[in-house]
Formats: sequence, structure tokens, C-alpha cells
Amino acid sequence: MFPHLTHGHRKVLEALVRHGTAARGALAKASGYTRPAVTNLVRDLMDWGLVEEDNGAYVHTGRRGQPQKPVSLRSGAAYAFGIGFTAGALDLVAMDLGGRVVGRARTPLAEPTPRAVLEAVQQQLESAYGKSHVVRWRQLGVGIGVPADLPPEQAQAWNLAYRREELIGYFANNLDGLAFIEAEPLACGIGERVFGAGGRYQTYLIVHIGLEIGGALFIEGRPFRGGQGGAGQIGQFFSDGPAPDGRDLMNALTAAGFGVSDLSDLDILPEAAQSVIDDWTVSAAARLSAGLAKLSPFLSPDAIILTGRLSPAILTALAEAIRLGDGAPVVEASRLGAFQTAIGAAALPVFCNLLPQG
Repeated sequence: MFPHLTHGHRKVLEALVRHGTAARGALAKASGYTRPAVTNLVRDLMDWGLVEEDNGAYVHTGRRGQPQKPVSLRSGAAYAFGIGFTAGALDLVAMDLGGRVVGRARTPLAEPTPRAVLEAVQQQLESAYGKSHVVRWRQLGVGIGVPADLPPEQAQAWNLAYRREELIGYFANNLDGLAFIEAEPLACGIGERVFGAGGRYQTYLIVHIGLEIGGALFIEGRPFRGGQGGAGQIGQFFSDGPAPDGRDLMNALTAAGFGVSDLSDLDILPEAAQSVIDDWTVSAAARLSAGLAKLSPFLSPDAIILTGRLSPAILTALAEAIRLGDGAPVVEASRLGAFQTAIGAAALPVFCNLLPQG
């Protein structure tokens, strides 16, 4: 969509993603380029409609001449779609370049297979194009976050290690635009990098809580995949007794008489179930603390960000209850909301198309 972007253009865009509105001098410092070089790069990006000046604000630099007008990403310059799904439901969001959700929908999913997901997405995209101001030529692509805890028969159909390129081709050939596919924890981590808390940190660890616990490590803002491409399998750090994951919470609720068959059912529980959730949160936070106390000194991230398919309220309560001791990294919950996997998936086209990859 933007074939002329050089590494310099991408570094400026990366700085704007990380810092928001900024003057050219601040962009020069953040990107590592000289001020004249950044002025030329910003001029190109403005000509291509990716950034715009804030005509209502000025930055006084203390130098002679006119004060600088800060620049920011132009929200309507491009849009990305993101898909997250579970065994029974599919979420789709449309995001603009400024990180604003311009459309979202949650629909039942017959089965979590590539064909069923494609059919549901095709229907939802046609509806999104009709209901929103998103136009096709401004679409950066469609991102898909694949759950790491699907039943074995469905997981085989999504085997990312061996079929990732085939899956990308399958969706790209049947959808209008580029397709990007990542495992759910890594997609959520990229969502935090582009639209969430990850933009504030150089190195951070994603702890993703679905039916199971997954993870993703970001170093200098880039995902670390490992030599074999399978980095992020952190469940073994929480193997002393029942893991503090979504399945454990569902078991606690079922034992208390509040039957749930999917994590999406947590949104419709009666108020009486809250005491069970509160008790589980205290226990889960203690187990998370024990596991992360082993893991964080080895990785030494700036922050640990909790993401996943639990409600934002539960993730926040977990983050606040985790205790790692003095000198430990900051622990916080994702603020991307109930659609955070789909939002993370929507960040994939932005990350891959507009930001530097090396």
C-alpha cells in the first residue's frame, strides 16, 4: 500500500506510534536521524497522507525562527482489521492508524477451523465495509490471532509451525488484501506494542491467560521468536499444582455451581459468582507471583503485561495482586479491553507494513 517507505520513514512512524504527537526535533532524537533528515522524511510522509501537522499547537525550541508545529499519525490514512476467536465465538475489529476502534462485532463460530473462520470473516467484512467509512484501498490488511489452546483436532488445522505460509496464502487469496497470522500471545504482544502499554517499554514480557498460559518476549520492541520459532512457551514455570489459567478459573466456578463452558461465559455470570472469582484471583496471583519470580530475573524485562481472554477487570485485579519483590519489573494489565486479541491482530498489518523490521 505504501511501497516507497524506507527504513528512515519507518523509524519516524515508529517514533510517532511510541510517543504520539511530537515535534521534528523530538522525532530526530527518537529515530536517531538528524533534524534535517527528519524534516525531509516527515515531508514525504505528509505528501503520502500518513502524518499531519497539528495546526492548533506549537513547540518552542528556543532557536531562532518560527516555532515548530508537532506532527502525528493521520488516523484516517489507513485501516486494519483484526480477528480473534475461541472454540465458539469470533471477534472482528476495524482499527484506524491512530488506534481508534471504528467497528467491532462478536459472532458465533460453528467450529474453530480455518474454513469456518474465513466464512465468518468474509461475512463480517462485507458488513463492516457497508456500515463504516473504511474504504478498501486504504486497508493495510487483515490480522488473525490463533489461539494456542484449541482442542487437538482443531489445533492441527492451524499448525503454525509447518503451515503458516500456506495459511497466510489461503486467507490472502480469499480476502480483500494482505493476511497476517500469529499465535495469540504474540499477536496480543504486538497489539500492546502498537496500540497499548508496550509502546512505553523497550523490553517486555507478555503473559497471556487463556484456557492455558502462553507468553511472548519483546526485545527492543521486536518479538523474540527463538531459533526454532517456538519461543514463548512459559507454562512450565507455573506447573507446581494447577496452573493459574482460564481452565482453572472455569473449574472453580463449576465446582461452586456456576457452570461455564467457554471463557466468554465469564461476561454473563450472575453477581453471586463474583466471590468465587475474587477467591480465585487471590490464589492465582500467588501462583503467578511464584512462577514469575523464577522467570523475570532470567529475562529481566522492563515490564510484564498480562493479556488474554479473561475480563479486563480480572486481569487488572491479578496484576495488582502479583508480588515480585524490590527491583522487579512493573506488572500491569492490558488496557485494550475485551476485544484485545482482535485488536492485537489488527496491529499485525500496522506493525508489518509501516514499522521497521530490523
